[in-house]
Formats: sequence, C-alpha cells, structure tokens
Amino acid sequence: MKHRIPVFVLSCLTLAAMSRTQNVPAPGAPNFAIPFELNRQFGSILIQVQVNGRPAWLLVDTGSSHTILSAEIVGVNPLFLARAGVPVKGSGLIGIAGWGAATIELGTIRWANRKVLVMEEFQEISKGMKQRVDGILGEDLLNEFASVVLDYKNHRLVLQR
Repeated sequence: MKHRIPVFVLSCLTLAAMSRTQNVPAPGAPNFAIPFELNRQFGSILIQVQVNGRPAWLLVDTGSSHTILSAEIVGVNPLFLARAGVPVKGSGLIGIAGWGAATIELGTIRWANRKVLVMEEFQEISKGMKQRVDGILGEDLLNEFASVVLDYKNHRLVLQR
C-alpha cells in the first residue's frame, strides 16, 4: 500500500507535464513567414492575402473571434447574407454583418470556402487608417496554428503548425 500513493502521484505529474507540452510545436514542424506592414496612423499590423483570387489587406487582430471581410472584396451584396447575431462580449468593432464564404490565401496556406463574417464598414476604417483595409484576420484562422509569433524586427508573422 505504501508504494501505490507515490506511483499514483508520479503518474498524475507525468500526465500533467505531458498535457502542457502537447501545444508546443514539434521540431521540424512547418513554419510560414508572412511579411507584414505597420500602419503609420495607428501601428496596426496589416498583411496582404488573396480573397477569392483578389489581392486584399487584412488587419491582424488576435482579439477578434472571427475573420471579417468587406462585402466588396468577397464580391457579395450584404443584403443577401444570413445575418449574424450581435456580439454579447468584447469591445471592438461592432456593425451589421452577415455570414458568407470566401477562399483566403495567405502565402502558401489556403482556406477554401471558409465561413467568414462580411461587413460593409471597411471604407470608413480605410479612411481613418489612411490605408486600404479589406478585412480582419481573426482568431478563428490563427488558432489553427500551434504557434503565432509577431516578429517586429523583421516585420513578419510567423505561423507554425
């Protein structure tokens, strides 16, 4: 009986240590280095992507739960989109949005027919930032990676699976 408790405790500690290392990228896991620009007005991070085969500029926003794209870049009339509910938490951008689908390409990474929010408000955001903004790259895409690093020195977003 004396040996069962230490073995049980050791087993629990081993499982706890293993669960903490599961999210650590494996050695040799693929890295994707995406160049970014800093907006001169606010210091926001912008990356260039392709949306439905068209070039687009997205703000990188780790606090945004969803990727949000302009109706113009998606090529849809926002009146015909299924309405999204009003967010119940958060303090960021709030506007009228609907659910749509778009193919997003970020370097060699491709999300085909991805469910995204679509809004019209990006013209006002572009005016305020004095730079074209076609949407927001949100946590729904970023959380598919084990590691997301903002390398400010080299102006690149490093994603690791």
